[in-house]
Amino acid sequence: MKKIITIILCSVCCNAIATAQGTYTLEQLKQLAVENNYNLRSARNAIQQSKEVQSEAFTKYFPQVSALGFGFQNNKPMIDYDIELPEALAAIVPEGLIPANISLMKKGVYGSVSAIQPVFMGGQIINGNKLAKVGVEASELQLEASEDQVELTTEQYYWQMVSLKEKQQTLKAVLDMLETLEKDVSNMVRVGAVNRNDLLQVQLRKGEVETAQLELENGLATVSQLLAQHIGKTGETIDVVSSATEAVPALPIALRQDHQSALAATPQYRLLEKNVESHRLQHKLKVGQNMPSVGVGASYSYNDFFEKSSSAMIFAAVQVPISGWWGGSHAIKRQKLALQDAQEQMEDNGQKLIIRMNNAWAAVETSHKKLLIAHDAIEQAEENLRLNRDYYRVGSTKMSDLLLAQQQYQLARDRYTDAFADFQTKQLEYRQATGQ
Repeated sequence: MKKIITIILCSVCCNAIATAQGTYTLEQLKQLAVENNYNLRSARNAIQQSKEVQSEAFTKYFPQVSALGFGFQNNKPMIDYDIELPEALAAIVPEGLIPANISLMKKGVYGSVSAIQPVFMGGQIINGNKLAKVGVEASELQLEASEDQVELTTEQYYWQMVSLKEKQQTLKAVLDMLETLEKDVSNMVRVGAVNRNDLLQVQLRKGEVETAQLELENGLATVSQLLAQHIGKTGETIDVVSSATEAVPALPIALRQDHQSALAATPQYRLLEKNVESHRLQHKLKVGQNMPSVGVGASYSYNDFFEKSSSAMIFAAVQVPISGWWGGSHAIKRQKLALQDAQEQMEDNGQKLIIRMNNAWAAVETSHKKLLIAHDAIEQAEENLRLNRDYYRVGSTKMSDLLLAQQQYQLARDRYTDAFADFQTKQLEYRQATGQ
């Protein structure tokens, strides 16, 4: 019975481990990041907030309706006094015709409702709605910029994992060579063909490679955790499908854009344009706040303080901010200066964005050249390793030279792995810099 329970528990644990692991392609990781990343959820939230502001601004077109009502009841009338007639008047006035006491307003109710339709507000309502629309568009551009950053971070994590996995394969190949070499040297020491020092050098080098393997495993686990958190899979063990190849990809000439023309396609530049538009509308709003405003309305009221009565009226109102012009003129000038700053900032940052595009393309070209050099270095390192292995077997070279050749082979492959990952990332950075 215990055996059966143990088997069941092991099966459950294995299933739990299996469900806590996932292997993803680069495109799958990007899709998960778009769906689950916190920064993108926050950016989408900001869009919804901007849309609520836009809806709120739209209500300013409609009449502003308000209502007021109250009631009261006192423990005694608010107006209470006795009437005493002069003796001469009391003699001729019939008894009961004039009350001896008047009590008023012990209780009562009052209610009113009014509606005011703005007719002319100096453009404040129209420009306020336009400003709210610009806010929505700016939030959408912020989301686009955030998506680019999330995509770049995803790709960086992905290629870090690919690079570390490729380095693991290289270390495994080197370790296999060292184990084979260790056996060969052990046999040679046994027959007295070489001294024991050569065997010790191989074993020391083998220990270094095993230590490097542990460090790679720790690094891979850390990047896996970061990637899992980034795509909303915290706690899951993430693995990736490697798309690295031995063949060197060609320089993507078709990726190259005219940078001046590409400027308008970047979300960063479009955000600068929205910033200018926002300041222009704020300037118009400030002007409108210092212009006369006109509204028409109607009201109705009811009360029973003395007797039940009601009244209704229609009216027109004109408000002229005469004293407000003194400070308002300075506020308008301040807003105009802010508009000029936004325009200059757009021009200045636009130039910087073009410089960024130039640098991004130069980085693509440089990264490709490094990739070509790293690829050639592998062939040279492989040939150097083969020659040193043959020379050692015939006794014409030292063990230290052979181990150095192995180390150079490992470094050459690691450099190619890093160069390949860097080249992929640099292409994405260029695409994003040019708004592709």
